[in-house]
Amino acid sequence: MNSSMPDLFFDKKYETIPLKKLRKIEIELLKKQLDYIIKNSSFYKKKYRSEGLTKRIKFQDVFLQLPLTSKKELLEDQAEHSPFGSNLSVNKSAISRVHRTSGTSGTPLFIALTKKDVQTTVNTGGRCFWSSGLRQEDLVVHCLNYCLWTGGYTDHQSLEVTGAGVIPYGTGNSSALIETILKLKANAIHCTPSYLIKLEVLLREEFKMSPIELGLKKGFFGGELGMQNSGYRKEIEKKWGIKAMNANYGLSDALSMFGAECQKRTGLHFHGNGVLLAELIDPTTKENLAIEKGCIGELVLTNLEKEAQPLIRYRTHDIIRIIDHNPCSCGRTGFRFEIIGRSDDMIVVKGVNVFPSAIAEIISEFPEFSYPEFQIRLNAPPPVNELNILIECKAELLANAETLIDKIVHKMKNKLYIYPKIQLVEEGSLPRTEGKTKRVIKLY
Repeated sequence: MNSSMPDLFFDKKYETIPLKKLRKIEIELLKKQLDYIIKNSSFYKKKYRSEGLTKRIKFQDVFLQLPLTSKKELLEDQAEHSPFGSNLSVNKSAISRVHRTSGTSGTPLFIALTKKDVQTTVNTGGRCFWSSGLRQEDLVVHCLNYCLWTGGYTDHQSLEVTGAGVIPYGTGNSSALIETILKLKANAIHCTPSYLIKLEVLLREEFKMSPIELGLKKGFFGGELGMQNSGYRKEIEKKWGIKAMNANYGLSDALSMFGAECQKRTGLHFHGNGVLLAELIDPTTKENLAIEKGCIGELVLTNLEKEAQPLIRYRTHDIIRIIDHNPCSCGRTGFRFEIIGRSDDMIVVKGVNVFPSAIAEIISEFPEFSYPEFQIRLNAPPPVNELNILIECKAELLANAETLIDKIVHKMKNKLYIYPKIQLVEEGSLPRTEGKTKRVIKLY
């Protein structure tokens, strides 16, 4: 890291660029990228030919009318043209690295990257971690899965590019992780927020320690929605003595990390300036929506500088709300947003759309719960008439479960317009994981 770099920014050129100037740059990058894709991607040649589109696509003419790209299409293409699909736009000899998606929502995709693709991904991740407060003097233990997932080795490099020292721990053997943190005196951790619950139990039962005694000062979290929940975040900061940052939102298919908070903590900054073109669409009608304050829609992404497997108008299935599209007081110009939930996690209950994040928000409002650890169990595909929710609580509260359940149901009825069936279970009875926690369990 260049010591002359301003402390506030990792990449000032793109982080503080005026939006009008950014749009001009993005249009030129997009034209070049589209020309490149039409020349090199058999997948998009076939896709656009079937749609009756011209071979050379001009941004100002038809870009917003181009058909959206779905993960289902890419999976089918990779099955037919194994292993990388017909969207591979370089010779196999140019592939520098291979990852795959986490597979949380289904079959994983294989992701090929050239050296340039790797550098673009790592630098964008560096913007995210720097924005959230990681610095050269920090020693951060990295606790995401290194087994092909981009959150492992690629995020490691993004941590490292900030100048921070990185302990490449990965997942598993959590007891040894605690010993490593104590011995090396790491002051920061990067993991999913739910992993702290597992560590807390180990600290209490095996080490006879409270979380704050571990000595961590900074927490960088991603992969789950926990940090958007103010009650959840406050509980973590109180127990662990850390500044907990929502530092890692991204999508392996398109880039990996491109969303993180700044020190103002007023939502995720879009850190993909100059690398990703972001759109917002209505997930049902697929119509474009304006990226402006208060707007809610599905995030759609287009790569602006990708060589191996570039994507055009790719549906993320993440529903976001724009917090503000004006520059932040920190100086960054990327729009700020929060994740509402995944469109494929949305549950229709008697005509009402419900996201797990909304349920978590309500549970966290009750002081009886230290963390909003819960599961939604579906016995049949949505739409459903009743929602079954399991919520963990301390053993001593189970004796008075009926009263607490009535309070939760009342609040969900008033705020979400649903009347769920709730069961309280003893703390620790729901499964713990080092990776992403699944909130919606499909029993059908």
